[in-house]
Amino acid sequence: MKKRNLKAAAMTIAAAIVAAAPRLANACATCGLSDDSHALHAYKSSVLFMLASPYVSFAAIGGITYFVYRRSVRRGDSTPPTITKR
Repeated sequence: MKKRNLKAAAMTIAAAIVAAAPRLANACATCGLSDDSHALHAYKSSVLFMLASPYVSFAAIGGITYFVYRRSVRRGDSTPPTITKR
């Protein structure tokens, strides 16, 4: 029982130290930056680019697929292209 109370006290003290000193425990890259910092704007814009890249890739693949389909229909093929198994 004593060890358990000692562990709980140690954990409480450690959590209080971490909560009291946010500069020592930067949880993210922007916690220690000011609002008008160049690094903050660069970090935020890089996150936006990373979030947008899957959508751009999906749109590019869909656009290419649509373009190839429309071109095959415009050429006069009566049936759309199909995949044949060998």
